[in-house]
Amino acid sequence: MKKYETLIVEYVEPTLSITFNRLDKANAMNYQMDQELNELISEVSSDKKYKFIIFTGAGKVFSAGADIKEVGKSIEENEEDSSWIRKDQISRQEFLRKLDALDQITIAAINGPAFGAGLALAMSCDFRIIADDATLSLPEIDRGMFFSGGGTPRLVNLIGASKAKELIMLGDIITAKEAKDIGLVTKVVAREELSTTVDEFLKKLIKKPFDPLRITKKIVHASVPRFENLLYYEAELQEQMLLGGGTLEKIKEFVGKTKEG
Repeated sequence: MKKYETLIVEYVEPTLSITFNRLDKANAMNYQMDQELNELISEVSSDKKYKFIIFTGAGKVFSAGADIKEVGKSIEENEEDSSWIRKDQISRQEFLRKLDALDQITIAAINGPAFGAGLALAMSCDFRIIADDATLSLPEIDRGMFFSGGGTPRLVNLIGASKAKELIMLGDIITAKEAKDIGLVTKVVAREELSTTVDEFLKKLIKKPFDPLRITKKIVHASVPRFENLLYYEAELQEQMLLGGGTLEKIKEFVGKTKEG
């Protein structure tokens, strides 16, 4: 398997471990990481030797979400052509849809803050095991955007419409315990026990015949509402939002606060 710039990929039969590796950027997801994840998941989906996939982040951060600096730069550099926004949105949606549709069983080992797009990826996994001191948030509205990339319908499926509105509209940072209480994560464990707990959880799954696991996943997914038509509409709305004038100022404000911090 090839090496990636933004990912650390390790395979120990039958499990593939994927670590987001932009530690100096809090593992924020930039265009390059999006492309590498897309490429990797496309490769994995057609190879039956991979039966389980674990996602985690380098250091003590899962992912800060989308790389806001890169988004701001793209808005400034492409004032005359907004087509990149829709392409970017659809690309992220397609990746999460691919991840969602994998035969492989996926686990997000949330080792630290998981915000925005990072949380959206975790929600697309079959299971989410989180360190007790990790936090979750959807801060997009405070940055002049809205939670997109196909994340909203997944969140609604997990925790219901009312709670989803609260998390998205308020943008509050919630604790691991709060996330467990509302059904957003599978297990909460002490930080020092996260790796061991994930391994033990995985061992239980590995002992089971894989085909019934795979088919059960498909049946469960077929039992919840699908939202393909919404995704393209969502991409259109995000394009309008980013071109609305206020988003760039909010992004600059956020980047300025980050530098001060």
